[in-house]
Amino acid sequence: MYPEKIRSRWWYLLPILFGLIGSIIAYFAIRRDDMIKARTCICIAVVSFGILGGIISYFILRKQHPARAKLFLYIGVIISAITILLELSIGVTENFEQEFSVNV
Repeated sequence: MYPEKIRSRWWYLLPILFGLIGSIIAYFAIRRDDMIKARTCICIAVVSFGILGGIISYFILRKQHPARAKLFLYIGVIISAITILLELSIGVTENFEQEFSVNV
């Protein structure tokens, strides 16, 4: 495996600003140096895609098809919740253990 370098947290802005394309760029740019941040960038994009996609589709479809609008909103929220749970179980907990350990 490659030696890990400390990467800036500014990489999280790429998936927030540019969505899935930004997260793929961030993932391939930092995956060899910091795999936890690379996976987190992918999860940030999927969560923002699920939430924003659900909200946008709800507001577009709410007058013509209210049942379908609610369905799309719920699907977006469910996708976001699953992604958050996966990220907590896979990547973020490793980062917490490294940064906040106490030596007595």
